Amino acid sequence: MRTNDLLHVLTALCLLWGITACSDDDMNFPTFRFDDNGMCHAPSVTPLSTEAFEQTVAGYGWTYVSTYEIKENGECIRQDYYEDLIGGGPTTYYFENRSSLKQYFYAGFIPAWGFITTGYTFEDGNRIVTNGGNMLMQIISADSKTMKMVEYLGVSAGGKKIYGYSTYRRMSSDELKKVQEVFNADLNNVKDFATTVEEDPVIISGKEFEFDVLSSNGPFQFKALREGSCEITANDNHVKVKLLSNGVSLEGKDQLKICRFNIFSTDEELEPKGTDIYDFTYTEVTLTKDGKLKTPDGHELSYDYGSMELNARDEYYGSILSQYAPVALLAVDEQKQARYLRLNSGRISFKELIPQSVIDKLATGKDGDSVSWKLELSTPSCHIFQILPFKIVYKE
Repeated sequence: MRTNDLLHVLTALCLLWGITACSDDDMNFPTFRFDDNGMCHAPSVTPLSTEAFEQTVAGYGWTYVSTYEIKENGECIRQDYYEDLIGGGPTTYYFENRSSLKQYFYAGFIPAWGFITTGYTFEDGNRIVTNGGNMLMQIISADSKTMKMVEYLGVSAGGKKIYGYSTYRRMSSDELKKVQEVFNADLNNVKDFATTVEEDPVIISGKEFEFDVLSSNGPFQFKALREGSCEITANDNHVKVKLLSNGVSLEGKDQLKICRFNIFSTDEELEPKGTDIYDFTYTEVTLTKDGKLKTPDGHELSYDYGSMELNARDEYYGSILSQYAPVALLAVDEQKQARYLRLNSGRISFKELIPQSVIDKLATGKDGDSVSWKLELSTPSCHIFQILPFKIVYKE
C-alpha cells in the first residue's frame, strides 16, 4: 500500500474510532464466569426477543468503543485490550440481515484491510453463534445507540480462548460506507499467489528468465528489490525478467499476498568486475592418496568439521564492508553447474563446499587431477559482487 493510501486509511479509522474510543466511563465491570469448555458468559443479560434483535441490531453496523480482556477469574483487566496491541485492531460488525454477518478488520498476517462474511444464528441467552458452531459474542444489552457484549477475541499462545467485555456503538449509514471503502478485501476468497517457479533461488545459464502466474488476488506487479538489477515485462500472466547484473531478488504483490524468489546466472558476461574486497583462507587444498585434505604446505584439514573463513583485505573497512556484506555464494564448477551455499558468519565448511562425490572421483584419478570452482559472493540483496577461485588437487 502506498504511503498516501495508508494515511487516508488511518485518518478514516481515527475519525471513526476517535468519536467513541474514550467515551466508555462505565468502570464498574461485572464479574464473568467460564464454563467447563472455557466459554465465557455474562452474569446477567437483558433478554432480547428475535423481533427486538432484528429491529435493534440486524441491518446495522457496529463500531468499537472499548474492550477489556476478561481474566480467568472472571474479572476485567482495567486497560483497553487494543491499547498496546501490535499487528491487530478491533473488529467492526455489520449484521446484514438475520443470518449474514460481515466482520471488518485488519488482517496483519496477510496483511490486508478486509472483511469476512459468515452465517450466524441468534440463539437463547442473546448468543450470536456462527454456522461453525462457535459463539462469536453474547449480547449483554442493546438499544438503538449502544451494544454491550462478551466478545470472543481469539486464542492465546497456550490454546486458551480469549474473551473481552466490549462496548460497541451503532453507526450511521455513512460511517458504515466509509468502513466498507477502507476494508474492501474479501478475505473469504484469499488465493495463494502462485507461480510456475518451483525453486528458490533459480539458477539460470543466460540472462533471461520467464515464468507464469498461476493464481493471484486480482492485479499483480513484480519488482526487483535492488534497483537496476534487471528489466521486467509482463503480458497478462506471463512475466519476463532480463538480468542486467548477476543476482536479482524479485518481489511480486497482488492485493493480498506477496511472493519472493531470487535469480542467479552462470553467464560469464554478468560476472562482476573491479570489486576485490575479500579473501578466503585458502584458494587451493590437496587431497592425498589416503583420503586426507591438506593445505599446500602440508597442514591437515578436517573434511567433516573444517571450514574456510572469509576475511576482508586490510584496505577495506567501514561503509564499504556494510555495502558488500556477503551472506551466501554460488559455487560454479567448470561445467557451469552452480550450487547456492549459505555462509555461516563468513565461513563455508569443506563438507558443504566439496561434495563427497568429488572426493570419491578424485581419489580414483591420477596425480595432479583437480576440480575448480568460482566462488561468487552474494550480498543479502542477491548482488553477486566478487568472484574468488578455489581448487582441490589430487596428489599421490
